Amino acid sequence: MSQSLHNKKRISITILPIVDTLLSKVSRSLGESKSLIVEKALREFLERQLDKDTKALAQMKFDDLPTEDEWLAVQSDIE
Repeated sequence: MSQSLHNKKRISITILPIVDTLLSKVSRSLGESKSLIVEKALREFLERQLDKDTKALAQMKFDDLPTEDEWLAVQSDIE
């Protein structure tokens, strides 16, 4: 058994029969397992979601955070 297989976890999902049929066709045409195709698709989805979330966070304004000088003053009070 390959090393990468030791790091994988088996799951069970329920999908529509047509989706399974299409996934099987794609699997045969690409010469990749259905699991690998789903894993790649999910990874791409999660990366796009992370990018979207990162851009949304970058647009947020936090007016209630202390300035750098205020942080330094707080840190010096603690030490």
